[in-house]
Amino acid sequence: MVTEPRILVNIPILNEIANIERLITGVTTTLAGFDYLLLIVDDGSTDGTIEYLDKVIPESNGRIVLLPRKKLFKGCQRGAALLAGLKWGLANGHFDIFVELDGDLSHRPEELPAGIMAIASGEADIAIASKYVAGSLVTGRTFGRNAISLICNLAVRSLIRWNISDFSNGYRFYNFRAASLIPRYVIRYGSPIYLTEVMAIWLSHKLRVVEVAGHYVGRNEGLSKVRYRDYFKASIGAIEIATRYRLTGFPEAKISRATNSSRPVTVEFDESGADAGEQRLGS
Repeated sequence: MVTEPRILVNIPILNEIANIERLITGVTTTLAGFDYLLLIVDDGSTDGTIEYLDKVIPESNGRIVLLPRKKLFKGCQRGAALLAGLKWGLANGHFDIFVELDGDLSHRPEELPAGIMAIASGEADIAIASKYVAGSLVTGRTFGRNAISLICNLAVRSLIRWNISDFSNGYRFYNFRAASLIPRYVIRYGSPIYLTEVMAIWLSHKLRVVEVAGHYVGRNEGLSKVRYRDYFKASIGAIEIATRYRLTGFPEAKISRATNSSRPVTVEFDESGADAGEQRLGS
């Protein structure tokens, strides 16, 4: 008898009251018929998002779980939230496929089945809903924002692996083997460069990566919201990650107890990181 894969959909959010209803409706409608759990990792929303979830979760028949997280640093800590959700998933039931996507509807829930099937079929260990392969589409972004994203991605590709076209896309699908590798290593970055760090770890283990065409919808991504300091930090981080990937290797983490889902996830400062603003999940 063929068993349907158990799927964890891991979505980090912060103040998404304008999008959360459509996001949940999109995910639950698209995955009707699948065996899934939707994990919402909240970084401290204060705009009514939590109150909305408090009403929806009891009506979800156990399909939706909220994981509150303490965000201790300024700036986007999407990577730390993703890692918190990943660790929760590993500690709270066996999942065969892990999915990550943004909470602002820049990633379309309608594309979930294509990525899930890429993993369930055994075609790959990791699938990326890429912005840069044949059939992909990017809307809602200015020319300047597109150009900067493309240039940064080209730089990372040249440092780590050229045949992966979209290191920065957070719409990812991966199997249990890929998921279980990440907590074994010291994760230095809590910011979005976490996506590159995790991919480099996977590549160091020769995991198979495929890219499927995706439709990325830019939302409130004007250049005024992008600070040059952020690009500088990301550049330094990419070089540091490439150094570990190509030369020094990735240090293993100390064995710690699994995250308890009944309490908020906290973080501790990692002074060994390449940037004083980065963080590592605490035990």
